[in-house]
Amino acid sequence: MHRILAHPFYHNFGGILQAFALQKTILRLGSNCCTIDYLPLQESEWISLQGIRAKFKYWFTLTRMILGNQSEYFPRYLVPKRHHFFKRRFLNLVSLDTLHQRMQKCPDDTSYIVGSDQVWRGVYAREIQTLPFFFLDFATKEQRQRSFTYAASFGSDEWEGSPTETKECARLLQEFKAVSVREHSGINICREVFGVEAVQMPDPTLLLEPEDYSRVIRRWWTRRIPQRFMAVYILDETEEKKQLAQAVADAALLYPQQLTAHGDAPRAMDRIPLSVPQWLRCMRDSECVLTDSFHGCVFAIIFNKPFVCLGNEERGTARFDSLLDTFGLQERLISTPNPEQVTQLMNTPIDWERVNNIKQREKQRAYEFLGEHLQHPANV
Repeated sequence: MHRILAHPFYHNFGGILQAFALQKTILRLGSNCCTIDYLPLQESEWISLQGIRAKFKYWFTLTRMILGNQSEYFPRYLVPKRHHFFKRRFLNLVSLDTLHQRMQKCPDDTSYIVGSDQVWRGVYAREIQTLPFFFLDFATKEQRQRSFTYAASFGSDEWEGSPTETKECARLLQEFKAVSVREHSGINICREVFGVEAVQMPDPTLLLEPEDYSRVIRRWWTRRIPQRFMAVYILDETEEKKQLAQAVADAALLYPQQLTAHGDAPRAMDRIPLSVPQWLRCMRDSECVLTDSFHGCVFAIIFNKPFVCLGNEERGTARFDSLLDTFGLQERLISTPNPEQVTQLMNTPIDWERVNNIKQREKQRAYEFLGEHLQHPANV
C-alpha cells in the first residue's frame, strides 16, 4: 500500500485537486494507494484549545459573510464543510495525527509518495510540522528505501532550510528509491544541496483530462453562472488587482467572477467559499482567466482558456517559470501589469493544439516514471 504525503487539506483548491489527480492516476496504473489526511500542529492545537468556540466562530463568521457584514476572507482555521465532503467522497483517505508516534505505527510494508505541491518549501512546512517531516523522518530506513517523491516542490529556486535541517534532510533523501521535483530549478537544488539526482515531473493535475474533471462536476450540484464571465482567481488580492480585474473584464464585456470568497461581495452567492466542483465549473465555463495562482494557470491550460498570470513573488515565481516554459507560454506571466497590456494578452490567441500535444508528452513521461517506481507497467 502506497501512502501519499502532501500538505494538509486547507481551503486550497489546487492542493486538494493535485491530491485527487495523483491518487486517481496511481489507481489507474493498478496500484493501491491512499492519501494521508491530517491537521497541522498549529491548527490541531488551536482547535483542541478552542473546542466549541472554534465551531461557533466558524458558523458565526459564515453567517456574517452571507449577510454581507464581514469584509475579510473566509477564515482559514477550519476547513470549509464543502471541502470536507469532497475529500471524503473523492479521495481514499487514512486519517493520522501529525505526531511522529502515530505516524510510526504505519505497517512495516508501507511505502510513501511525497508530493506534490510545495512540500519542501521551508516557510510553509514549518507552519505544518517540520521540514524533515516531509522527508519522512518518522519512517524507518526500509520504508524510505521503498518510497519516492512525485513532483515535490521547493516553491522557489532556493532551498529555505537551516544548516541543521539541510544535513538531516540530505541524509533522509539519499535513502529514497527515486526523487522527482515539479520545477526544473529543483533538479539543481537536489544535486547541489542534497547530493541527489532528481528528474522533473509535471504537476499531478496535468495527468488527468478535462473530461475527468467534468465528471467531478457532474457528480456534484453546481450552479451555472448566468452571464459570460472572466474567472478571477487572485490569492493575494490588493485594491490595484481588483481594479485591474474590473477594467479587463469591462474591456471584454465580461462579468469578473471571483473564485475566492469575499465578505463584501455584492452578491450573496459570492460571499461564501466555492465547493471544489463549483470552482472547477467556473474555470471550465469561463471565457478567460486572470490569476496569480500556480494552479489557476494549470487549470486554464487544462481547459484551454486564454489566461494571464500576475507575478506573485511572495509565493515563489520558480513554479510559474517552470510551468510556462514547458508550454512555451512565458509571455503570459506579467510582473507589473496594466489593463491595456493584460487585455492585449487575453486577446492574443494560444496555439492549443501545440499546448495539448506538450501536455500529452508530459503525461506520458509521468506515467512511465510512476509505472516504473510503482512496479507496474505504464499504461496511458
